[in-house]
Amino acid sequence: MRAYILCGGLGTRLREVTKGGQKAMVDVNGEPFLLQLLRQLKTAGIGHAVLCAGYRADQLETMLADLSQGAGLSLDLVIEPHPLGTGGALLNALQQHPTDESYLVLNADTYLAHDAFRLRSDGVESVILGVEVADRARYGSLRVADDGHVLELLEKGETGPGLVNAGVYCFTPAAMAGEQPRPCSMELDLLPALIARGELLAVTYSGPFIDIGTPEALAAFKASPDWSAQQ
Repeated sequence: MRAYILCGGLGTRLREVTKGGQKAMVDVNGEPFLLQLLRQLKTAGIGHAVLCAGYRADQLETMLADLSQGAGLSLDLVIEPHPLGTGGALLNALQQHPTDESYLVLNADTYLAHDAFRLRSDGVESVILGVEVADRARYGSLRVADDGHVLELLEKGETGPGLVNAGVYCFTPAAMAGEQPRPCSMELDLLPALIARGELLAVTYSGPFIDIGTPEALAAFKASPDWSAQQ
């Protein structure tokens, strides 16, 4: 299975740490965070990944061979001609590196156990990974029916415990069939279209879930005594 990794964000909240660099390449105990994520994919059986890049794509281009060798998987890099958003970045990459099999899509700034990347479609066009958290304020929430179908994606700002979007998806080729590259959002455009067709199923994940998007979260991840044991 192939994975498409969304690496195009500006990393605004992490700017004081990255100093304007690529967020996915931020140093974690001597290695780029992205390298650790790629190793998780390799352990999950992913042999090929496509990096969907925009901002500071030059850093990824320079390190592409080292990342590929260090993780033990094949890598391609797709650079947006202009900012396309999370949905547009995927559509652009699919046009340049199409696949006729189911594939994963994931964010480049979130650490999960490798089992999270064994997500597979289950009789629908798309599956989204959801994780229960104590406070949903930082994340987009999921409203899910009893049969697992996603009814609604809620914006960030919902408070209290609940199921949130872990940022990992499995799509069949039919999910994005007919979609052309354009500026759009995964959460606001592509996923709602799948929900409207009844083709988005939620699978709950209960392992480690660490979004490194803030200095505090990154520091906590670096200091965690067991993060390396979870690879």
